[in-house]
Amino acid sequence: MTKILFITLLLWLQSGFAQEQRHYRIFQFPADRIPRVDGDPSDWEMVPQDYVVGMDQLWDDSRKHDQADPDNLDVKVTVGWVKGMNRLYFLYQAYDNYWDFSLPDLHNDTFELVVDGDQSGGPLIDRFHPNKELDIMDAYFSFHGVHAQNYHIFTPAEGKDWTLLWGSQPWVKDLPYANAVCRYDFAPGQSGHLVLEFWITPFDYAGNDPSRAVMSELVENKDVGLGWAIIDYDDVDNKKSNGFWNLSKEHTMYGNASYLLPFRLMPLEERFQK
Repeated sequence: MTKILFITLLLWLQSGFAQEQRHYRIFQFPADRIPRVDGDPSDWEMVPQDYVVGMDQLWDDSRKHDQADPDNLDVKVTVGWVKGMNRLYFLYQAYDNYWDFSLPDLHNDTFELVVDGDQSGGPLIDRFHPNKELDIMDAYFSFHGVHAQNYHIFTPAEGKDWTLLWGSQPWVKDLPYANAVCRYDFAPGQSGHLVLEFWITPFDYAGNDPSRAVMSELVENKDVGLGWAIIDYDDVDNKKSNGFWNLSKEHTMYGNASYLLPFRLMPLEERFQK
């Protein structure tokens, strides 16, 4: 009996560490080939395919689907950076058989992105604050999204901001800290392809006052914490989504940066080195 318990515990520990064994890469663009944020993916054609994170890396932790079906939803995400700039660039390419974006609220196909620039880890939303005695509003303004940021990016956004910055620092989603362009040719309820190109600035400290903010320093060969989930709505009349396709193995990655994945800020590819 003791041996069985030991083996069970060992397997459980191994499964818990499996996520940390995954490691992804962030492509370094040459300084003279910085991607233009215009929704045209041609600037990204130089990026090798092994930088691209596809549906094979995600799982539906709402457990509505055993595996991804490209006829229903197919998404690939590429992340880039430029040495000397504290920006993370993203190319989001998606096919959906039903694009749901006609309502003015959060019922919208969404790319939920969480970034922890210095991999400090730990909870990042008010209800996960370790001090349960703290007033909820105090926790929100002093803690929520401060050391790691959560973006609810609408795909696409019509009649609303391109993203909901979940926290007390909405200034983070606007210039000069972020920019986004989305291109698509479909109406709500139709199928089709979407291209979203954007960049964001990660912050080690981002309170509601930008004058006190501290940007993350992006350094070659350093890791940053990233995680994302695709929230797929497939019926405007159904309040529930049809999938929560998560890169992390932990559902609560949206509020705990310890559950994000390491992404390495790569050096220039050899062909671009002079």
